[in-house]
Parts: sequence; C-alpha cells; structure tokens
Amino acid sequence: MKKKKLILAITVCTLILLALLAAEEHKPYEIFHSTVMSSPNLTQNEITLVIHTLLPIDEEELAREIVTDHMRLNGGRPNQYLELELYRTELHYRLGIVYDTILCNDAGDIVSEVEF
Repeated sequence: MKKKKLILAITVCTLILLALLAAEEHKPYEIFHSTVMSSPNLTQNEITLVIHTLLPIDEEELAREIVTDHMRLNGGRPNQYLELELYRTELHYRLGIVYDTILCNDAGDIVSEVEF
C-alpha cells in the first residue's frame, strides 16, 4: 500500500512539473528593460529579455525575430546595433543568471563587434 502511495505521489509531482514547463514554454519572449544610446552615425540598443524556455534555442532565428519586431516599431535610426541580454526564465532574471548576450546588426545578423 505504501508503495502505491509513493508511486502516486511521484506521478503527481511529475505531472505538476510538466505542466509548469509547458506553461513557461508557451509564453513568447518578454522585454524587461531596454536602453537606446544614439549619436549621429550610430545607434546602440541594449535589450534585456526573458525567452521563457529551458529547451535549446536557435540564437540566430531568435535574434532575427527580435530585431524584426524592434525595427518595425523603432526603425529609422542610423546604423543600429542591438545587444540582447537573454535570460531563460523570469526566475533566472530575478537571480541575475544570464543565459547569453548577443550582438546583432539591424538586419538581425549576429556580429562580433560594432562596425562604423
């Protein structure tokens, strides 16, 4: 009888964890902070965002999606570069656990440095 209760408890805990993971994966990325620094020939955007996933991601695809959305809303500035500071979940953000930082140009291509 104790073995059945233990198996039931483990099953319930597993289902709860899977439900929490599915709920987190369902959310799109969320921007928590952004800063724009502009000069006559360069615009730097620092964007802090939570990507709401624990699964592996395609960073190039994510960068293009974020840059496309950003340019649609905030385009028109000269020579834009975006520094994306990524956090996996909101808990990672609150604890200061950065997943990755990506630098990309206004076309959404990942670059290693800003070019003038």
